[in-house]
Amino acid sequence: MLGGIAAGPKGFDLRTFACGKCGHSFTTAVATDPMNAVSAGWIAGELKPPK
Repeated sequence: MLGGIAAGPKGFDLRTFACGKCGHSFTTAVATDPMNAVSAGWIAGELKPPK
């Protein structure tokens, strides 16, 4: 389950998830706006659709 949300690097939130059964937890960065160019750098990559 989601344990908490904190501010992260620009364009990202740090979200902490925890297991209610074993107590294991981990924190990961999640884009606050997935369509924002800062967090979607792969859009500007070399991968292009076929012509």
